[in-house]
Amino acid sequence: MLANNQSRGTVSFFLGFLLCYALVAAYLRSKCYRDPSSVFFRPEAARVLTYSAFRKAQARKFGDLAASHPSPKFSNSTNPELCIGIASVSRRGFSYLKETLGSILEGLDSLERQRIYLVVFLAHADQSQHEDFLQPWLLNMADGLPTYPDDPEIMNLVRQLEADGDYEAHARKQKIDYAVLLDECAKVNPEYTMTLEDDVIALDGWYHRALGALRTAVRKTEELGRDGFLYLRIFYDGRLLGWNSEEWPLYVESSTAIFLAQVVILAALRWRFAFVRKALTLPIFFVLCGVCTPMLIGLFFAAGRNCMQPKAPGVHLMRKYGCCAQGLVFPQRQVVDHLLPLYRDTQDNHAAVDTFLEDWANNHDGLRWAVTPVLIQHVGGKSSHGAGDQALGSLTDDMPFDYSFETNDPVRLAEEHRAWIAEMQESKSA
Repeated sequence: MLANNQSRGTVSFFLGFLLCYALVAAYLRSKCYRDPSSVFFRPEAARVLTYSAFRKAQARKFGDLAASHPSPKFSNSTNPELCIGIASVSRRGFSYLKETLGSILEGLDSLERQRIYLVVFLAHADQSQHEDFLQPWLLNMADGLPTYPDDPEIMNLVRQLEADGDYEAHARKQKIDYAVLLDECAKVNPEYTMTLEDDVIALDGWYHRALGALRTAVRKTEELGRDGFLYLRIFYDGRLLGWNSEEWPLYVESSTAIFLAQVVILAALRWRFAFVRKALTLPIFFVLCGVCTPMLIGLFFAAGRNCMQPKAPGVHLMRKYGCCAQGLVFPQRQVVDHLLPLYRDTQDNHAAVDTFLEDWANNHDGLRWAVTPVLIQHVGGKSSHGAGDQALGSLTDDMPFDYSFETNDPVRLAEEHRAWIAEMQESKSA
């Protein structure tokens, strides 16, 4: 009879556990569908542009108005706090540039806009090949519209690379394009230079968040005893921050430690207290430790790292898994001392700018910070060099994307931005 009672108790316990397990799994299914490292990931729902669509609509409206009404521009009275450089290459009939520029400028107070120098480089030997060449909205929004240097050798090389069009040609030309951008920014001597790709959407209030993140990066760099950092990343691909295979020893150690700790604690409680020993029979003990705990650990990993262990808001070191080059902010000293000499070396063709820069940073121990949450979203689904082309520029599974960006609340962001503007105006008038 005692054995039967224990068996019924064990079965009841396990059935109760399965019910709770199913409820937890259902909750995680509804919560973790945006995490690409989760078994509950639903790309058709996670990739829906919700906040980005809202910002794109605002950006288009801003661009349409800018076509007939010049928007405020950089004030020449002082050096800019930030120079933004965007290189844009034709996507053969499709362009994101207007929405990108509109999202950067829409919502900026005149005091903010006067601190920003905006450079847009249509990166073609013949700029008329670009869809947005001489567009009124572009002329009215950009502070600088550079061209390639008036150097026959460079122009011949650019034309040759454009004609080749393969990966090596793209990697080599991209560095020339970035050199033009960075050189144009260097002319106005900003405190920081930001490089953006031409297919991103910035959130409302990106500017004050970037300044705050830069101040934090400077402070944290000093705390590490370093005299400077290479860049602040304002976008990264969340797909690379999952359960990375090279960290499997850590996962095994953590899981084993949890299992052993549970066994030791429960065994000690059974030994010390009679009422625990009565309730936690040996069959239940073995089912709990040998079946339930492994199932819970498995569910934890199945739910995905970004969902179960999301990065805390703030500025963090990101020496690994930092992809891609959609948005980076460099201290101007790094631009002058390192980046311009690197990108002016037109002989290198081993990697595109993002990989090239990471390789250089790894070899020179460059500090790389990233801000969480990200300040921009990558919305481009049509490549400028033949990879992943879509007829209408729609997103594909292989494109960098931050899934949490779409959960932004436009009302809350607008209120935060207005509060920061009011504080800035107060401090200026004080």
